[in-house]
Amino acid sequence: MVSEGNVIYIGFLLLGLGTLLPWNFFITAQTYWEYKFRNTTIHNETVYGLERTHLQQLYTPMQVCFSQIPNFTFLFINALFGHKVRQRLRLVASLVMMIVFFSLTTILTKINTDCWQLGFFILTMIIIVLINSSGAIFQGGLFGVAGQFPEQYMTAVVAGQALGGVFASASRIISLSVGAKDDTSAFIYFLIAVMVMIVTLIAYLYMSKTNFYKHYTTHRSGEKEAMKGEEAIPSPGTSFKAQLAIFKEIWPLGVSVWAVFAVTLAAFPALCVKILSTSENRVWADLYFQPVITFLLFNVGDYVGRQVAGFIMWPKRGSRIVYILVTLRLVFIPLFLLCNHSTSSPIPSLFPHDGWYIFFMLLFSISNGYCSSLCMMYAPKMVTEDKAETASSMMAALLGLGLLTGALLSFAFALIT
Repeated sequence: MVSEGNVIYIGFLLLGLGTLLPWNFFITAQTYWEYKFRNTTIHNETVYGLERTHLQQLYTPMQVCFSQIPNFTFLFINALFGHKVRQRLRLVASLVMMIVFFSLTTILTKINTDCWQLGFFILTMIIIVLINSSGAIFQGGLFGVAGQFPEQYMTAVVAGQALGGVFASASRIISLSVGAKDDTSAFIYFLIAVMVMIVTLIAYLYMSKTNFYKHYTTHRSGEKEAMKGEEAIPSPGTSFKAQLAIFKEIWPLGVSVWAVFAVTLAAFPALCVKILSTSENRVWADLYFQPVITFLLFNVGDYVGRQVAGFIMWPKRGSRIVYILVTLRLVFIPLFLLCNHSTSSPIPSLFPHDGWYIFFMLLFSISNGYCSSLCMMYAPKMVTEDKAETASSMMAALLGLGLLTGALLSFAFALIT
């Protein structure tokens, strides 16, 4: 018989998958957006080999920025004021809003937007802002909850986030292999996302009713106690002075998780999607290279890194080696810049072969998952148990700041390539 602890672990894995589903599905459906914003005066079934329009060029960097600005804003708000709103209300309301916006996006895939491309572009950006705002509220609340559990449950959340990327990337590759049109495959993508978010909502409602969940999430007078009905509002860390004291305990790990994701978002996906394959096989080079290497390989490596971190947990908490590993990740930006870009790029291609890009991407993705997981697992354990939720929410806010920093840097790197 499966124990409640294992059920909760699986639940956190699924909830983690749901936190980044908006991000993963919007960036993975790259050719759908290329199709929607194509030059409609040219009657061609494919967008490959055609000169890109301004909207096509703008979509990826704009999508990254309009995802990460509200993401950081609401993660920051959650870290400061999240304790004033019940956990259950934050998580359920944000999940429902994500389901609504995914449903709207799914409907839009079947609507002909050729005559109002600019309007559709603006509407898409509005949806991206709203769905990522909801996702940030959900993510901040979820990290706060997971921080109250033993470390392996935080591992489940961060591993679930990586699995969401693997799931989205694999779906994209399968749809390409069966020859589905861009609008049809996008309809399938977003419909799947709606279904997964509904399952995620049901999973949370179920796990929040279990005794195991209540045992870790209910506090009174600094001691855990079971409660019937809805959970209590956590009391620790509500004053600014108390929050500042918590931040002083975790700031090295907070800066580290900020640096990890600043480097990652600076390169992925805006810089990486501009790297070209040198293979003579045009099907691989034009159709599969980016979905397989940039998206699938990154997400698989990210997942492996997060899982390995949860098993071996090295370096140990407090070790300076963690900060050295995080700093070394800066080398990936020049390495990706020196891979094979278009002939118009002013930067020389010192690593033109596909093998170099695959090798760099593997190390890049594994180190992202590994370093970020160590930081997120260790931080809540640097403070007393009653302050773990506040510490986790602060870490989620710093993670969001790293994503925003990387998103803004990605504009500069996209311009010089």
